[in-house]
Amino acid sequence: MTPHDGFRPTSPPSPWTAAGVPRPGAEVRLYCLPFLGGPASFFLPLVPELPDWVEPYPVELPGYGRRLREPSVRDVPELARRLAEEVDRDAAGRPFAFFGHCGGGLLAFEATRHLRRRALAQPTLLSVSATPPPHGWHLLVAELRTRPLHRLLPLFRELAAQRALHASSANAVLKREVSVYLRYRYREEAPLDCPISVFGGREDSVVPQDAARTWSELSRGRVRHRVYPGRHFYIEDRWPEVAQSLARDLRGALDPVGSV
Repeated sequence: MTPHDGFRPTSPPSPWTAAGVPRPGAEVRLYCLPFLGGPASFFLPLVPELPDWVEPYPVELPGYGRRLREPSVRDVPELARRLAEEVDRDAAGRPFAFFGHCGGGLLAFEATRHLRRRALAQPTLLSVSATPPPHGWHLLVAELRTRPLHRLLPLFRELAAQRALHASSANAVLKREVSVYLRYRYREEAPLDCPISVFGGREDSVVPQDAARTWSELSRGRVRHRVYPGRHFYIEDRWPEVAQSLARDLRGALDPVGSV
């Protein structure tokens, strides 16, 4: 019997993974990490687009969504450590992968590095969407701080259109989390071993495509890049295509010999 066959945790569901959609017999669990200040429900449109052999688990971070009353974590490495430990317990030997949008991609990257430092099971695939490469994060922060306000208006409009943020009353939430990510500093380590899939919007004012391509420097595995029409939240119009590409890359990571 494989670790997944017939296995169901007997303990109450964790608040981190309570939004998960159990699919008995699925081959891989996909932990989905939302954007700055976003709730797990951001990924609800992705769930029905994924094949049955992928088990989608949107992650609810402390201080957001249904965990809004909990104290949030004010440090990216510390939040990544807690996430990595939660995923290691929750996956319980199953193959798993990460998919993070914007700051969620940064969190997934740091959680993967924490798992490696602890010699724990690592994701079969790291997927990031609209996420600046961590080793260039300081350059992005410096550029954003000097950018004229009118050049930030498209991003502000996209954020204002996020009903999930308003539902969690999250002007304060967003400001708090932005301040956390602005303080992030990349620490040099060896490239990851797992493959990386990089998704982005062609007109994204936060993550230009020439910057996104430098994700290739962060893994010894295969790094795929996919670009779609749209800005930072291009994904809201592209869930089916993103899900199809995610499934293809997950299949390739699970079965690299048999994949095309």
